[in-house]
Amino acid sequence: MDTGLSVNAINHQLDSALPSHNRPISVAVLLATHNCETFVAQQIRSLADNRTKFKLYWLDDHSVDNTRDTVRSTAQQAGIDLVEQHYPVHLGLPSSFFQLLDSVEADIYLFCDQDDVWQCGKIDVAVDNMACDINRPILTFSDSILFYENEARPRRRLSDTVGARRVRIALQSPPMFEVFSRAIAPGHTQAFTRSVRDVYLRHRDIAREHAFMHDWWIHDITIAFGTARMLVDAPTALWRQHSLSFCARYTPSRKIAQKWNRAQHWRQVIAKHMLGLVLCTPTLPDGVHKERLCRLGQLLSNIHRRQTPFQVLKMLRHRAFPQSFQSALIFVIACLFSDAPAVSARER
Repeated sequence: MDTGLSVNAINHQLDSALPSHNRPISVAVLLATHNCETFVAQQIRSLADNRTKFKLYWLDDHSVDNTRDTVRSTAQQAGIDLVEQHYPVHLGLPSSFFQLLDSVEADIYLFCDQDDVWQCGKIDVAVDNMACDINRPILTFSDSILFYENEARPRRRLSDTVGARRVRIALQSPPMFEVFSRAIAPGHTQAFTRSVRDVYLRHRDIAREHAFMHDWWIHDITIAFGTARMLVDAPTALWRQHSLSFCARYTPSRKIAQKWNRAQHWRQVIAKHMLGLVLCTPTLPDGVHKERLCRLGQLLSNIHRRQTPFQVLKMLRHRAFPQSFQSALIFVIACLFSDAPAVSARER
């Protein structure tokens, strides 16, 4: 795949990406911000490179820099319909995106991170793909492109970094539940229908208490009762890599001690996330993968506690390990010989 794509253009025929539906479809782009005046203007300008009508629903999570003025002025200059909401206390992630989902009514939703850049036609293609299935629980995603802030490193497609196995997982049917990473279906490329949001609302208290991230939760419940599909060779998001991003704390390390701490951290957050899925499974709509999600959730909801060799073998059967051999080995040792220490609120 070509990785030398420009910020505001992609080599495809935009006309073929135009929505083919005949009735109006309301589209909500959900933007949560926090101290991002450096990057957010470029992101907002990139949203305007679509022909589909949409509204930008924005929650600023108590920024102390010039983020709010930047968002307002940039949206006005770009001709984007901006709807503001702000919350009296700091929410953080994933609660800021869940708050937007709680309060916004639309036919199609797209998560929008504050520091990325969307390629021309990204909204058009997502809406067009789901238009015929607008009343069904559908989630689409694409292969985002990594680019590095202030570094002379070439842009790379995410699939080139996570490996061919995860690409096959994303494309196969039925799809696999990727326990340790939603890297192949990150939230900044996701779009989903109202049916998915309605099911989220039914379990929103559980989601707010247990979900590791908003996109993980939406991805998992969609696979359980609906359909998730990858848009191949479609306009996507340029995923900015920088030291201040939320994902920077999960950058792989070569140091054994850091790998050990990472393994213990993952055991805690995955156990909590999976327990939430177990709690909501009985009232999820019926779906072909619902039972599989329930079995996996029951297996991993106690992964923060010391595991028996039999339990570890069951996790191996479900591919519930990090991808790299060394990280997987450290994870297995941690599971067999220790309980994972509690994760502090600051680390979540």
